[in-house]
Amino acid sequence: MRRNTLVVGVCVVAIAAPITVMAVRGTGESGDVAAVTTEPPSGNTVWNTTPIGKRLTIDNPSEGRPISFWYARAKSGAIVFCHEYKSRSGGGTKSCGDKPIDGEEATDQGSTQSFPLPATGKVLHYGTAQAKVAHVAAVLTGGGRITGTLQTPQGAPQAVWTVTVPADKTVTALEFANDEGKMIKRIQPQPLVTPEAGAKPVGPTVEMPGKLDAGPYKTPDMTLIWKLNGQAVAMNVLSPGMAVTERGGPDQALIDMDGKRMKVELRDYKEHWFGITGTTTKRVTLTFKDGTSVSAGTRPDPWKIGGFRMFAATQQRTDDLYAEGFKIVGYDKNDVKLWQEDHRPTR
Repeated sequence: MRRNTLVVGVCVVAIAAPITVMAVRGTGESGDVAAVTTEPPSGNTVWNTTPIGKRLTIDNPSEGRPISFWYARAKSGAIVFCHEYKSRSGGGTKSCGDKPIDGEEATDQGSTQSFPLPATGKVLHYGTAQAKVAHVAAVLTGGGRITGTLQTPQGAPQAVWTVTVPADKTVTALEFANDEGKMIKRIQPQPLVTPEAGAKPVGPTVEMPGKLDAGPYKTPDMTLIWKLNGQAVAMNVLSPGMAVTERGGPDQALIDMDGKRMKVELRDYKEHWFGITGTTTKRVTLTFKDGTSVSAGTRPDPWKIGGFRMFAATQQRTDDLYAEGFKIVGYDKNDVKLWQEDHRPTR
């Protein structure tokens, strides 16, 4: 998610870039993603602000989960813009802006844009607007134009504007006008730039079930990027920078970004489910609420990175895997259960 804020939530992968990929990771008995329960660092504005008025909560078209916006007063007396984001997999972020909006006719506070693009194909842009602003629109590359909405939460000092655009379209400008249509302000959004988007492969790609391709990239961390029809749909960071030096090795257990043992790192895209698991897991099974299940065999990585095996399969039950919950189980070569993770419904 692109935003002009100090983030206090937990972004579980690809922290090296200004993006949000809220995918589930295994961290023990449960695979739920950590939410905003950690102690805030000193000076972080979200814990040092007083809300002004009520929240505006709407559907986040990128996730199919709620996203909330509100205004708050910082200790300095300045008014800042805040938001709380929930992901499909159960994680989330909560943050307030690091720049006051006092005196600004309109501001761009961010978007739900990410790499890879949201599976829903939609991105939400949002920000603040004074009472004089009656219209907001996003101008797209090629000249397309999409009208947004303005809503003022009860007791809020300003309105919140939102515009939903196709995820594969670039917003070149945000235009704000009064009730007579006269332009008040024009903002050029800061483009989302990620090292993953322009990364070159450092090894051959491998075709996986469901017509997925997986390949290693330097981003600068070693990253496994999954693609469908040439489009990136998910990734697994194999050497997460400063967090730990390795994700494991031939004789080591798979570990997460905090250096803790993990069972599986699951990704999903529409009907596809895939990811990485430990070297002793030879089969992975996904079981739904009604007891039906699908399985995927695992394979070693051909690049000899070591420490993990890959799996991929499809399921026809849902395009929102986390909505009703599921469990994922790993088995060894003798079909003995090694581990299980239960995922509670997130909607």
